Amino acid sequence: MQGIPLDINDWGDKKVKKLATALALFCFLTCSPVHAKTFVGVIWPMFGPLPAIGLVELVAELKLMPDVEVSTYLHQSWPSLVEDIDRQAPGTHTIVVGYSLGANSSVFVANNAKYVDLIIALQPSMLSWNPPLTGKVGRVIEIYNPNPWMTFGGMGSKKLIGENIEYIANYDSHPGAQFNSEFRSLVKSEIAKLAADDTLVTAQAAVSKANKVAQLPQSPDVKPAEKRLTHQQRDLAAKDIQIAQTEIPKQPKRPKPERVTEEPPKQQQRQLTAFLDALSSSVNSGDLFDQRRLTIADMKDYAQRRLSIADMKDYAERAYRGSHTAELTATASD
Repeated sequence: MQGIPLDINDWGDKKVKKLATALALFCFLTCSPVHAKTFVGVIWPMFGPLPAIGLVELVAELKLMPDVEVSTYLHQSWPSLVEDIDRQAPGTHTIVVGYSLGANSSVFVANNAKYVDLIIALQPSMLSWNPPLTGKVGRVIEIYNPNPWMTFGGMGSKKLIGENIEYIANYDSHPGAQFNSEFRSLVKSEIAKLAADDTLVTAQAAVSKANKVAQLPQSPDVKPAEKRLTHQQRDLAAKDIQIAQTEIPKQPKRPKPERVTEEPPKQQQRQLTAFLDALSSSVNSGDLFDQRRLTIADMKDYAQRRLSIADMKDYAERAYRGSHTAELTATASD
């Protein structure tokens, strides 16, 4: 019989927590409004998507990611992007990706939108005027080439001004920067990171709700764990006894051996002695010879004779026919 876990309350609490967690996650997934978890606005460089084939390919890859909505804008249409960001449902992550003049326009978006989670600016141009970044932005990552001569006089070498900007220096030409695999991987990994953080926060909130449900006060009618454990042990012990009684086969009763009464040797000797005494008295009284009257001649003849074993057997058969004494006499004579 396996042992019973001593801490039944812990086991019950864990089970309640698991059920509450599953219920909270189910309610969150089913009751949440249907909307994109991440909104990405991509701003084209000058002349639109025609000189940005690499950026067009990146947009197609981003649209394949789950829970990601992607919209594209011309660099001078940044006010439309601001409106789309402000229309997003609460809880939606917002990301702005700009290339060349589009990277310069991302600063105007940040300064006019309510909030932007992330801006990735790829080689902003020194040939455009930009105000300092003052808007509410979670993070800003800028990739630029510090050598203006490699970007046609500074088309991809401008350093944006503002707080909370991470600079990444590279030495790609201005047309070739959009095809850099590190740039594409950076954009996709940052989007995935925001989605993972959102999932983590959701899970923590669900677990917190589950813990509150599990810590509800118990009813006073609930018995302590020790008493419940005692009752369970008694029930299990009673069941074990019943099972043991049914498994043990009943053995048939053995018949009692019959007692054979045997006469002890001393009693046999006493009977034999009594018989010999009776036999001697009979001889002396004359009953041994068919109780005839003895004449003087017979007495003389008897005196000369000796009492033989055959005479004793003959007398015993006549006097004690069918008795146990006759059998003892025969046995003694033999």
